[in-house]
Amino acid sequence: MSDPVPILDELRAMAIFATVVRSGSFAAGARALGVTRAVVSHHIRGLEAKLGVPLAQRSTRSFSLTPAGEAFRVHCERVLDEALDGLRSMELLRAEPSGEVRITCSHHFGNKRIMPALLEFRRRYPAVRLHVAMNDANVDLVQHGIELAVRAGPLADSSLVARRLVAEPTMLCAAPAYLRRQRAPVSVAELEQHRWVIYPPSQKTVTVCAGGEDVQVPVRGDVLTDSAASRLAFVLAGEGIARLPAYDAAALLASGELVRVLPDVETAPLEIYLVHSQRIGPSARLLRDFLLDPAREGSN
Repeated sequence: MSDPVPILDELRAMAIFATVVRSGSFAAGARALGVTRAVVSHHIRGLEAKLGVPLAQRSTRSFSLTPAGEAFRVHCERVLDEALDGLRSMELLRAEPSGEVRITCSHHFGNKRIMPALLEFRRRYPAVRLHVAMNDANVDLVQHGIELAVRAGPLADSSLVARRLVAEPTMLCAAPAYLRRQRAPVSVAELEQHRWVIYPPSQKTVTVCAGGEDVQVPVRGDVLTDSAASRLAFVLAGEGIARLPAYDAAALLASGELVRVLPDVETAPLEIYLVHSQRIGPSARLLRDFLLDPAREGSN
């Protein structure tokens, strides 16, 4: 393992560099940190010597980042933000947390999995106000003033932070009524001949793994929906096959209301992420950490 002392020195220099960048100059960064400009210059020169590249071009009147400095800035700001997040989280432990958190999630998954956790969170932190928006659309977080969002991945917007909340197993299912009208498929190739409940409406194929090989199966059907709850209702009504998450399918398979189609064929898990902007408030951080805590998940 590397010597921790130089690493600590470099972490301090990275935090100083990030502060200078955010402040706009060495002098403003020094004032923000409560140190002299000479101290700031010393740490950044040491960082440049360690990296072997100049990070900034500076004079008495101007300050600008080099391409290397612009690339390194992202990492330095992340280190600084994580450190500040940790300190603020510890501050919350000294007193009863309060404030407000705005969170959004889909109606179906939200009611199935998120609501029980939010109720538990409220019992533990009754002074934190929750504003819960159930919405199947991917709303703009900044525009709607939302701090946390629960979304299916992968995440396209790289400006947001995404942390995986759960990877839910999925399976192909249909109702007995549908399989009485249409002979159950016995191979992946026969899936193309069947009707599907299509969710979301833009879905063109479903990926299945058979014999260790991924196969893209085209889907067609007369029912398209943007609601996971509607998808389940249509499948139960015998409208076609669908790829369902285990939290929807398990109890219905056990009761016989649904039948698993091609049980030896695997489908990709449904990956659900907790998404937020780079910087969020202390109450949102508290809820984020609560939802991501594996010990809490394991205690349910």
